[in-house]
Amino acid sequence: MRRVLLLLTASLVLVTSAFAQERTVTGKVTSAEDGSSLPGVNVVLKGTTAGTVTDVDGNYKISVPAEGGTLVFSFIGLTTSEIGVGTRSTIDVQMAADITQLSEIVVTGYSAVKKSNLTSAITTVKGEGIQSQPIGGIDNLLQGKSPGVIVTNQNGQPGAQAYIRIRGIGSVNASNEPLFIIDGNQMEASEYNAINPNDIEEISILKDAASTSIYGARASNGVVLVTTKRGSKQTKPQITYRYQYGTKERIKDNFDLMNKEQKLQYELEVGYKTQAQVDALRSSLAAPETDWSEVLLRKGTVQQHDLSFSGNTDKSRYFFSFGTYNEEGIVISSDFNRLTGRINAEFDVTKKLTIGNTLTVSNTTSKDVRDRNNVQNPFNAVYSYLPWEPEFVLNPATGDPILDSNGDPVYNLTRQGFSISEALKNNPENLRTLNTIGSYFIQYKPMDGLTLKSTIGANYQVYRRDYYVQPGSVLDGYVGDPLAPGSKTDNGHDRFQYNWTNTANYNFKVADLHNIDVLVGTEFIKRDLQSFTLSSKGFPSKKFVTQNNASAIVSGNTARTQWSLWSQFGQVSYNMNEKYFATASLRRDGSSRFGADNKFGTFWSASAGWNAHEESFLSGIDLIEQLKLRASVGTSGNVPDQFYAAVGLFGFGGYNNQNTSVPTQLENRDLKWESNFNYGVGIDFGILDNKLSGAIDYYSRNTSDLLFNRPISRTTGFNSRLENIGEIQNTGIELELSYDLIRATNFNLTLNGSFSTNSNKVLNLQNGGEDIINGNSGISVLREGEKLNSYYLVRYAGVDAANGDPLYLTGEGQVTNVWNGDDAVLLKDKSPLPTYFGNFGINADYKGIRLTTTFYYQGGNYIYNYQNEAVMMADGGSSGRGNQRVDALNFWKNPGDVGVLPRPAVTNVINDSDRYLQKGDFIRLRNVQLSYSLPSTLVRKAKLQAVEVYVQATNLWTYNPHFSGDPEVGRGSDESNLTLLGEFTLFTYPNTKGLTCGVNIKL
Repeated sequence: MRRVLLLLTASLVLVTSAFAQERTVTGKVTSAEDGSSLPGVNVVLKGTTAGTVTDVDGNYKISVPAEGGTLVFSFIGLTTSEIGVGTRSTIDVQMAADITQLSEIVVTGYSAVKKSNLTSAITTVKGEGIQSQPIGGIDNLLQGKSPGVIVTNQNGQPGAQAYIRIRGIGSVNASNEPLFIIDGNQMEASEYNAINPNDIEEISILKDAASTSIYGARASNGVVLVTTKRGSKQTKPQITYRYQYGTKERIKDNFDLMNKEQKLQYELEVGYKTQAQVDALRSSLAAPETDWSEVLLRKGTVQQHDLSFSGNTDKSRYFFSFGTYNEEGIVISSDFNRLTGRINAEFDVTKKLTIGNTLTVSNTTSKDVRDRNNVQNPFNAVYSYLPWEPEFVLNPATGDPILDSNGDPVYNLTRQGFSISEALKNNPENLRTLNTIGSYFIQYKPMDGLTLKSTIGANYQVYRRDYYVQPGSVLDGYVGDPLAPGSKTDNGHDRFQYNWTNTANYNFKVADLHNIDVLVGTEFIKRDLQSFTLSSKGFPSKKFVTQNNASAIVSGNTARTQWSLWSQFGQVSYNMNEKYFATASLRRDGSSRFGADNKFGTFWSASAGWNAHEESFLSGIDLIEQLKLRASVGTSGNVPDQFYAAVGLFGFGGYNNQNTSVPTQLENRDLKWESNFNYGVGIDFGILDNKLSGAIDYYSRNTSDLLFNRPISRTTGFNSRLENIGEIQNTGIELELSYDLIRATNFNLTLNGSFSTNSNKVLNLQNGGEDIINGNSGISVLREGEKLNSYYLVRYAGVDAANGDPLYLTGEGQVTNVWNGDDAVLLKDKSPLPTYFGNFGINADYKGIRLTTTFYYQGGNYIYNYQNEAVMMADGGSSGRGNQRVDALNFWKNPGDVGVLPRPAVTNVINDSDRYLQKGDFIRLRNVQLSYSLPSTLVRKAKLQAVEVYVQATNLWTYNPHFSGDPEVGRGSDESNLTLLGEFTLFTYPNTKGLTCGVNIKL
């Protein structure tokens, strides 16, 4: 027993001695510029993982050894300070601004450089700038984040993709989407919503040739580089939990639909119904007043959970995360759900050898509604169903729903002979996607300045879709087989893409003045997709939903496509004394998509920069903190969308009971990439003690060797062949500004904004001077010397006051009351493409309270508003039988009427004209967030690092003086294939506004 007591006493003495060897250091961190407190500054004991973070008032407390040590104070945008402790117990620190965050490291491609050394046009978006927003895809979160970049949601479907256009439209028939890369792996648009935005550390948007040419044949539309979070050597282990809940609803129209009485009066005056029919409907209990938006739409909900772990040990850094995102759409049977997990880790095997990985696994499921321009579209029904049509068949005597044999209400088939309510229930469409995106690397530094790195990345996607028309459903009665009721289609694919990248990077100095960085590398990418489709019919009941339950397989097929890319690239960067900069790059790509005689393409760039503020003749000017001039020139490419566009293809069939093969595509051995020649100049500046900072850029972008189907002699057996012909041009100016209006101890207010222009022109088409009509819509054309996709329409001339006839202009400009499609003309400077766009907003902080607002605007574009103008103010005809806008009542009735719509008639048809063309200018309050960080004294009592609560609204307000409806138009509808950005409205899933609240907790 004595021995035990002695051991306990000795242990107590040792423990007491150990504690006695540590002491506490406290202090406050403030700004060297104005003395304001600095919250969130990292304070780390050098050489250890021990550290803390300053609270909202800039105070910190940390334990240090009795003999002292060195404290490292760091924060993004501020110069890192290292201070010896000595015998002090209180250390107050003033941190100076690192001018416009010039020491910040920016990912530029296969390497990263200091922002101050950039010679190209690159915008960086920090992860915290897009987190916590109730939007499913990272592409939509980029709207308004960068000058020169337009981001427009294709539609409001939960999880829907966005159109991203960097510095205009660079192609007509090939893709206009940028190259999207996450942690070195190329992504496709279908994967954008698979990434958890809360996992993102930074996004770099590469806009000019100096930054994009290193990616060669895939980079003519710009490059978006996504870097996910990793553990840091300078921060202690941290657990973060985020929760968000909110609601969404349709953005309200700026017009009203007719109510029951208004529509009945319209039907009577146009001649759809007699007075007796109108009176009967007015009094019938089976024809109540119905608001179809209330029947078919709902408030959607958004709920998100995220949990992450990050930190480091002596030899490793790690980041783990788990996240869920669940969104119910604003219409029944539409939703989007995502489950993600991520593991990013690095391990120092030795001082020279490091290995690591990035890995995310994402599972998304969604229920889709039929985005068609027909009776299966619920948004068509919201606008076209009549206000006296009930959802269910009602008893004329009581007004109660009539029940079927199962006791369920019988759906009313409406004037269209179809019930969208029933279809949403009995014709489900489900999509499921599993994405695994990851990479593994090994990095070796055999000597100072030399880094060798090899990375293998992979991207694997499993996609499944099923569409079930239940036996006995209304749609099955129309399109099904009465002898084999019910039908089902399953389709999907397995896609595997991998890349192997090897780089050698050598950085060295000459005479302590000249910094030279040399990068060389190779890259191999291969993609393999195997797809299938299987359709069947004849199901015993709606409860049997798999293909093996079907009585007959109707059709089925499988397909396989592959492509590969082999590249070599190099880049040399020169920096003289942090004052003069130059960069040159070269890349050679060999692609399986090119013709046999053009397998390889070479792409290059050169750029230069000058930090003029470092010159002696400017050093004495206190007004100027930063003045940098940039210039760049170079080339990049764009591959054909089709994988086998250059080769001769055969189709297989049968003839006279024999197998046959028939040529289906003519070979083009000379087919190559679309070529992009890009040059630009820019200025980065910071003045007035760096209160006002920003950048100005001018760019010119020429795309030649456009991919077009050229008509050829029919003696070849074909009508056309894909060739490289034509040239288009984009030019523009980009301006970005930030102004610290107030810098005070407890209050900071920053104003920010951007303004971008884009002007495009068709330079040549090699088409004998003839127009090329847009084959999807037929209302826009390509013409040499004119804007890309200029509208091509008959001109509307108003209403004949004598008889109410619509009037038009002939091609020669004469007024006529006869519409003729041959009178269509090109409408000068009227196209779907915005000529200007940008954003503005504020960031305000007051004692832990933060207000952030972002307004987005664009204009100069025109939209063919077929949905809200042509269909819903239809002058009678078949479209007029559906519900109409209240404005449609303002039609010609008597001779002399002016400022009215044409006289409606039952026999009228919708004739395309510029009557339905409207300006798309708008300003929208895209996002507003009010947050509060709880006081550190309260948070520490709960053993936490930080707690933030917030409320946030999206698309809260819109000003659009010229357009009826929502002016943020992506595509018309899925089925219509109207994929030209913003050209056409056609009852697609509408955009939404939302209100959410959330909490962020750091342990």
